Amino acid sequence: MSAILNAVKLRPNEEQAISSERARDYVRAMKLHEELEREKERLYQELNEVEKKEAFTVLSKQFNIPRHVTVREASEIIGITPQMVRRHCADGKLIAQQTLEGSGKWRIETDQLMDKPNWDKFIEKRARIKNQSIKIADQKLEYLDEE
Repeated sequence: MSAILNAVKLRPNEEQAISSERARDYVRAMKLHEELEREKERLYQELNEVEKKEAFTVLSKQFNIPRHVTVREASEIIGITPQMVRRHCADGKLIAQQTLEGSGKWRIETDQLMDKPNWDKFIEKRARIKNQSIKIADQKLEYLDEE
């Protein structure tokens, strides 16, 4: 990782403003993060529909992403109100199925949300949930082994 960070160049004025190597590494990491975000966006835009599905399949297994999300989850990912999500579902702007006619509850296909503003936060949340589940399972296994 340090080799990657060292490859990120700081401007001379940035170098002079930072006395600590840890602070330099942090600034480099932030610059790298910004660059990776731009590259991720560019790569996503170049994917065709088959490639997007393949990427979603791999990510869904790695981060335990459900095939469908709720209106609330979709609103968080997209960054709009739940009412707007429902409207998009009803208008066909989002691929979704109403779970009970007239209820306002929708099952929204998750893979269409990969390019939305808060997708990364959703992935981080799913990763946290997965890690918590693994920890709980490990603790239960330890408990069972003790008996």
